[in-house]
Amino acid sequence: MKIIVAQTAGFCMGVKRAVDMAIDRSLSPVDKLYTLGPLIHNRQTVETLSARGVTTLEKGQEPDEPSQVLIRAHGVPPETEQEFRKKGHELINGTCPKVMTVHRVIQKYRAQGYDIVITGDEGHAEVVGLQGYAGEVGHLVHSPEEVAALPDREKICLVSQTTFDKTTFEAISQRIQERFAGKEVVIKKTICSATDRRQSETKELAQQVDAMIVVGGKHSANTLRLADIAAASGTPTQHVETEREIDLEKLGNCSTVGITAGASTPGWVIKRVIDYLQMFAQRQRPTLGNRTKQLLDVLVNLNVFVALGAVGMYVVSAILQGVPFSVDMLWTGSVISFLYFFSMYLWNSLTNIESIKHLGMSRYEFYHSHRRLLFALALASIAGILLLGYITNPGLFYLMLFLTIAGSLYHFVIVPRALLPLFRYRSIRDVPTSRDLFVALAWAVLLAFVPRTFLPALTPAISTFAVFLWVFVLAYLRSLIFDLRDIEGDRIMGRETLVTIVGEKRVRAGMRVVILACSILVAAGAVLTPNLGVTQRIAWILQLGALLYLYFFARKMRSHRIPHPAIFAVFADLPFLLCTLGAVIPYGVWALGT
Repeated sequence: MKIIVAQTAGFCMGVKRAVDMAIDRSLSPVDKLYTLGPLIHNRQTVETLSARGVTTLEKGQEPDEPSQVLIRAHGVPPETEQEFRKKGHELINGTCPKVMTVHRVIQKYRAQGYDIVITGDEGHAEVVGLQGYAGEVGHLVHSPEEVAALPDREKICLVSQTTFDKTTFEAISQRIQERFAGKEVVIKKTICSATDRRQSETKELAQQVDAMIVVGGKHSANTLRLADIAAASGTPTQHVETEREIDLEKLGNCSTVGITAGASTPGWVIKRVIDYLQMFAQRQRPTLGNRTKQLLDVLVNLNVFVALGAVGMYVVSAILQGVPFSVDMLWTGSVISFLYFFSMYLWNSLTNIESIKHLGMSRYEFYHSHRRLLFALALASIAGILLLGYITNPGLFYLMLFLTIAGSLYHFVIVPRALLPLFRYRSIRDVPTSRDLFVALAWAVLLAFVPRTFLPALTPAISTFAVFLWVFVLAYLRSLIFDLRDIEGDRIMGRETLVTIVGEKRVRAGMRVVILACSILVAAGAVLTPNLGVTQRIAWILQLGALLYLYFFARKMRSHRIPHPAIFAVFADLPFLLCTLGAVIPYGVWALGT
């Protein structure tokens, strides 16, 4: 089954802005944040924000005491704003800028003596706000037939709900011009351009596929309209809020399925729908390709590829530091490197499983279905690490004991609730950006120092610190790539990564600077550092291939979607393979030559 995802699916600018404002305010030290009505028409987003302390005020409700109140993306009537301000509440304007433009148009033409005709859905939150701005000179129409019932007026200004159907608006516009021929008629097509594109793309996509899935709230007007447009094309259409509502039996004979989503549907919900359909397709048709994808999913969910990347980087570390190879050093160090990252990634995901639900349906379902077995695998791996270290040498044992304890405690509560006034965070994971930082440190410490435990003296050399920094940078850049992919879900779920704190643009710019700086330092160090062997110099220079790959991969992420999480993970881990090849090839040539 081929799945085609609409480019316009998901949050529009106005919805994203309102959600970002709610998230940012929920992180501030205020006790409570309220929204005037549901922030957006998406139950999953509203529930997630509610869990973070954002309370929805239904019609007629208000806070018991002066509070911060966020106006939702749909906007509210001016009288509502005035009432809340008079009662001492601080209003935060989350109204979509496109909606605010319609407000200004209404105010402008109402002041000039025009009656305001609004095309829209009666009772819709945005329309209620528009009617509030139009006041007694406002008239709501939903269809061309309703134009005939409008009162006779000399001056008419036609505006629209920003998410209204463009075809219906054009038909109403034509009727208005005919009905008020010879009068002053101003037509303002205030349908959002993003809505226009979304509707056009939905219509085009529906004509290319065997079935359509429209994802979004059942009370979302723009999502309902997308479902109507898709169905009107004659294509079997399902409107669902989550992947669980999909009727898979109706998709059994479909070779292509199109997916679009309303402007208030978060990306992580769309991602889960895509994953769910991919899992269904793989299980329904046991072809070689689907079996391969299933195996790929399992390997990625088990963190096998990233663990293999660690093995490769262990070999790289030994070569760059000039540590002599032996069977014991190569076998034991590789096994420990693999088992450590295999177990730690697994352990920390299992101990906080709900935090990964926005990262992909396959991983979330896999961990839920095999939780006990996976815990057993993680514990067995940890035991294997410590046993190997104990058998090999004391230095390796104590290093791995420290790393396993540090890695395992990441999600555990360390600070008792009674001491919270003295300490801001209860666990390491609560510290902003801590996950990426600690993961990179674990990579750097293990891979830089484990090879040296096989030497007679554990004393680190300058090359050890160079490898430490090199591995740290690569591991941190890898984490940032995943954070860039998951920024929308991370913000909603409350994960404070560097990307969610400083923004996508700044992180991308910072990555470019880091990659450039590292390239210069690696090249200069390879040439200028004394006492480096020829093999080490060549190996260091060839490490630049990984940085070049990371630069282009990060850029490609902007304009190209990689819908399958497993494929994305494989591509994200490729720099470790490039580093391994860059170190092994010159070492192999040297070994053969001697």
